[in-house]
Amino acid sequence: MAKILSLKVRKVKSINPKTKEEGLAPRVVSNGKSAFEDICYLAGLNTTANEAEVEMMGKLILQAASRQLQNGYIVDLGPLGTLYPSVTGKWAKKADDMQKSDLTLKVNYRPSDEIAAAIQGAKLAWASAEDEKKEQENGGANTTSDPEEPEPSGSGDNGGDGDDNDGNDGIE
Repeated sequence: MAKILSLKVRKVKSINPKTKEEGLAPRVVSNGKSAFEDICYLAGLNTTANEAEVEMMGKLILQAASRQLQNGYIVDLGPLGTLYPSVTGKWAKKADDMQKSDLTLKVNYRPSDEIAAAIQGAKLAWASAEDEKKEQENGGANTTSDPEEPEPSGSGDNGGDGDDNDGNDGIE
């Protein structure tokens, strides 16, 4: 059984999008990044597939998913979750005021129940001063959410933003 690590959480300055009031928001500080090659190696353990074969299949799935997204399909990746083509743009009062040049194509991701459940059992802990220092040395690379850039609407709907505003944050 794999050792369960705690998710480290830091407090970052943020502006409440509803009230425009300045305050703090929680952000996860990752324990590092797991490379695609490492995931392929781990996925191939206890199977007849080797790392290169798993990597090749992952890349073929990526090509197929990309093609389907480009054709306007919602892509169900089974136990990995679902990808949705999306678009953002400037608000317009009249239909004629909306221009294609103002639109940005995006992809929204919704984790499967299995992926969403994987993080639900995690133990939360405040990031230590050492974690904060390591993050600053890495240029903030370990922070998994950018407080300056709001999450796109509709992405990660199974997990929410982690704040139910009940005052009980469940963090030790």
